[in-house]
Amino acid sequence: MKTINTINGIALHYARLPQHPYGTIGKQQDFKVENDFLEKLKTAFDEVFAHCPLGKPNVITSAGILVNKPGQHGLGKAFDLDAVFWDDFTLITNNFIHHKELYLGMESFLRKHFGIVLNHLYPNHADHWHFDTSVIVDYHESSQSETLYLQMVLRYIYGKSIIIDGVSGPQTRAATREVFERLNISTPITTKVNYLKFLDLTGKIAFKLSEDKVTPLQLLDNLETVVEGLPVTSKHAVSQALNSFLMHEDTSSWLNGITENHNLETIIDGVIG
Repeated sequence: MKTINTINGIALHYARLPQHPYGTIGKQQDFKVENDFLEKLKTAFDEVFAHCPLGKPNVITSAGILVNKPGQHGLGKAFDLDAVFWDDFTLITNNFIHHKELYLGMESFLRKHFGIVLNHLYPNHADHWHFDTSVIVDYHESSQSETLYLQMVLRYIYGKSIIIDGVSGPQTRAATREVFERLNISTPITTKVNYLKFLDLTGKIAFKLSEDKVTPLQLLDNLETVVEGLPVTSKHAVSQALNSFLMHEDTSSWLNGITENHNLETIIDGVIG
């Protein structure tokens, strides 16, 4: 077991109450971590930030590594990542909806190294990634966490109109086949080499998309995503108000004049060569 307060020169901070509010940069703190898991963290973070267009961050806030609880945390072999701070940008995991491309780019590369990754849509993990090495890296259709990730990238990176529910059904399988064919990856996704290639290419494509300037159309899409997640008692009224705004003649005219910055097909061609 080692005690650390940096990884690869990136400061590790803690930002949870009562010490510091979640989402702030918090304060540098010592964390205990199992030796082999530390080496895995170093390798994973090195690859994530080598590809990330923002480069290596200054600070990562963590909710814990060695924690007095059952499971991998109790062994110092799990990491909870709350937020990442660069000079001019901050990714707070609870704000996934507003930074989907950057978030999913990071997660794609994390999944190349950790068999367990629990993300924003996994129950009780909206405000952090949990990742550990308790299982090998692979894709299993029965895995809720792996299927949630797959559905998230199919929808938010590749633009497929699918339901994100963590259940691998005909719709998810069909969209996956379409994307694999476009990326020139052999199927099935349950073959490890195919899955790893998908993770690598998806991470690179997501990071490329994250570099584009955010347009009003993307902000509108983010708003619609937020509305989808509202309680039923509030959802109808908010949806009705949003639809009234969108159907207004002036709004429609304005939106029709806006085009997206990126061309997904061009980005894919650039990444796969």
